[in-house]
Amino acid sequence: MEQPLLTKPVKSALLSMAAPAAFGMLMTFLFQLVDSYFVGKLGTQPLAAISFAYPVYILVVGLFMGIAAGVSATVGKALGENNKRKAQSLGTISIVLFALFTLLLGGLGYSTIDVTFSLLGADAQTAALVGEYMGPLYLGMALLVIGLIANAALMAKGVMVKTTIIMAIGGVTNVVFDYFLIFGFGIFPELGLQGAAIATLISWAVIAVLMLVLLFEQDILSFQAVHDVKAQVEEILRISTPAIAAQILGPIAIAFVTRMVSSHGESAIAAFGIATRLESLLLTGILSLSVIVTPLVAQNFGARATHRLDAIVAYSGRMTVYWGLATFGLIALFSREIMGLFTHEPQVVEHGALYFYVVGITFPAYGLVLLTSAFLNGVQQASSSLKLTLVKSLMLTIPLVFIGAQLDIEFIWGGIAIANVLGMMYAKKLLDSWVKQSESQLDQQSPIEDYWSDLKGLFSRT
Repeated sequence: MEQPLLTKPVKSALLSMAAPAAFGMLMTFLFQLVDSYFVGKLGTQPLAAISFAYPVYILVVGLFMGIAAGVSATVGKALGENNKRKAQSLGTISIVLFALFTLLLGGLGYSTIDVTFSLLGADAQTAALVGEYMGPLYLGMALLVIGLIANAALMAKGVMVKTTIIMAIGGVTNVVFDYFLIFGFGIFPELGLQGAAIATLISWAVIAVLMLVLLFEQDILSFQAVHDVKAQVEEILRISTPAIAAQILGPIAIAFVTRMVSSHGESAIAAFGIATRLESLLLTGILSLSVIVTPLVAQNFGARATHRLDAIVAYSGRMTVYWGLATFGLIALFSREIMGLFTHEPQVVEHGALYFYVVGITFPAYGLVLLTSAFLNGVQQASSSLKLTLVKSLMLTIPLVFIGAQLDIEFIWGGIAIANVLGMMYAKKLLDSWVKQSESQLDQQSPIEDYWSDLKGLFSRT
């Protein structure tokens, strides 16, 4: 069975996987930005409501992104070992088991909406609006999870273009139904904030169905191949459990930051909600790299291709730094104009612009933390990945933001930026530790020389 992730040149493999992944993620983030744009037309309070909803939504998504990381790593490793039946079994078990689990989790979330968002600092009126938005999403969360896990299994095989097309279809579906259901159109009622949630739910359903069809087409989903269920669930959870914890820690930190920001008023929390969604959109290149690195690394780790692992680290690291710097340059020039697309409130625009000035300069550091975490998952070092996220989220972001919140909003942004830089330094320490324990030759390479070579190559082409 031919495995292009083991044979294609590393740089080409990264680009060919990251490009469609980035486009697919772009469609996903457009779900959130379109919601923000249309909800912004309803006023500042509805905008603040979805800002409160964002960390909880990301927390739930983070839980299943952790599971997806485990699925991607285990399926990828099985394919690298040329064990097709095991890869099929792992993918099938994951879809069924975690979809059922999500139904229970969604019911729990739905029954605790008021308590959850009151704890985050929402007043009674805002909490009611949050409930309109999150209620349908909780009840339909299983559809999202099917799409996430199916996508992870497909990425482990290197299927990228077709999954990207499916995400694009989901994005278009969301945009159309957002407009119809928020404001009312023809036979569709005007549902306001709840309409935004139902539009997202419809898009999840479309993506889930199409992903399942693609799984069958790619011969990854097969109930006949299922075997050793207990052992394979344990294998998935061995990687997924620390990955889940790592994925959840980030949203917990975001929830804490949201709570701190909310103490500075509705304008601050609205700005934070817009800025974080824009940040996700602008860093799509980095985020896509961090997603595709795990299956790429897992297959090569399973095949014991150490030299390719070194090349993955070197190329993806430089790509992350370049994207982060380019993004900061763009946002530093046009931050107010971009914020102004989502709100006309001057204070919201100023808070958001300041966020990008202060936090934006550390985008490369933030990206390298994500990339290191993904790489460690791929080489089956999920506990080290968890340690990285634990330090970055709980030991750095939360204390630094708490200190900043006692001063003013710009110091909260400063706390986030400092946490990004210190987190990058700890990520390097963990990566160096793996290099010493493996057969890697990375410690014999000079990153400075690599950057200089890239720079000379750029000027030689101009």
